[in-house]
Amino acid sequence: MMRSVQIRAAGETDWAAIAEVLECCGLPSDVVDQALRVFHIAVLGERVVGCACSEQYGETVVVRSIGVLQEYRDHQIATHLIGSVLTRARADGCTKAVLIIAGQLGVRNHGDFSLSELECMPEEVRLSKAFVRRFGGWRTLKIPTD
Repeated sequence: MMRSVQIRAAGETDWAAIAEVLECCGLPSDVVDQALRVFHIAVLGERVVGCACSEQYGETVVVRSIGVLQEYRDHQIATHLIGSVLTRARADGCTKAVLIIAGQLGVRNHGDFSLSELECMPEEVRLSKAFVRRFGGWRTLKIPTD
């Protein structure tokens, strides 16, 4: 990752920049105004160059809307955004994570998380609006408790 990029939780003043990143990445930007969602952003200087969204359903976190501006890709920014989201999810008591990807995002398995089958995914996640509406691809990851 680029040394000067910082990953942090998004604040209210970041919504316009998040919407811009999502639109540039071909992702819907209407997700920034809903209370269930938490965004983490990648910031270079004062510019938001990437974002990742999470939604918690019981002990499961859904990670989605992951976008990095084209000129900042191939620096593992998406990987660090996902890591930040998962760290927060662990702290909030989550034991499972679902990664929903669409298009050409190319996110690989993250660290020591293991893949499991769709049938093992909690029903509340499989039936959530986010999953049903935006299902582009999926992976279920178990969050280690160590």
